Amino acid sequence: MKRYLLLILLVFLSSLLYFAKLSTLPYLDRVNNLIKHATNPLFEFKGVISEKIRSYLNTYIFLRNTSLENQRLRQELQECQLQKLQLSTYQRTLEDITKAIDLPFEAKDYSLIYANIIAYDPSGNDTFLLIDKGTGIREGMIVFYRDMLVGIVDEVYGSSSRVRTVYSKDFSISAMAGDKAYIYKGGYPHGMLMYVKQEDELNIGDAVYLRVPNKKIPELLIGKVSNILPEEQGFFKKVYVKPAIDIRSISLCTLLKEKP
Repeated sequence: MKRYLLLILLVFLSSLLYFAKLSTLPYLDRVNNLIKHATNPLFEFKGVISEKIRSYLNTYIFLRNTSLENQRLRQELQECQLQKLQLSTYQRTLEDITKAIDLPFEAKDYSLIYANIIAYDPSGNDTFLLIDKGTGIREGMIVFYRDMLVGIVDEVYGSSSRVRTVYSKDFSISAMAGDKAYIYKGGYPHGMLMYVKQEDELNIGDAVYLRVPNKKIPELLIGKVSNILPEEQGFFKKVYVKPAIDIRSISLCTLLKEKP
């Protein structure tokens, strides 16, 4: 019985709410507007936050991509700089080789070996240098660059050799100046012609060449007479020679297999 009374009550209340149209009542409209005014700022704030988050996310993605692109470009730039340096090195080497093989005589007439210079005299006096050839090299071989005498091989190691240059006081070799033969003795910065008689006609600027009797040797320039000092007593005068080769300016040299 109670259950039927409860159902009848619910039907009555539902009908009352339907026919009464409570949603049109003024107080409900004010409540609805109040709720809208209270919730609108929250929805607007939510929209602003969403937009900013989207903007920040897009900015992060852009900066991330830009950073990756910068890293790639930086790596490419470093590779280009390395390639440029290698190209410059190859170009200098090619120029040195071109100069070294630009001989004033027919290379086919001689047995030649080309070598790289790997070390210079640390004293600064250019008395010796090291080359990167050992096997097949013998002591006494002539070393030159283009038409200028560099020196003589005086020690051979496993994979390198030492060259005693025209600037060394321990270097001496047969030379020709004018139409006479002399002994050239090395020195820094000037060497000397030994046993030049007082009456010998030599002048400053005269060329001094390598002289090897009875040997097929190309005409190699040792240097030029730089000063002449007559001695007050004795048969000889002092003749100084400035070597033609600038040791520090070359990175390659040529060896003549035949010893003087």
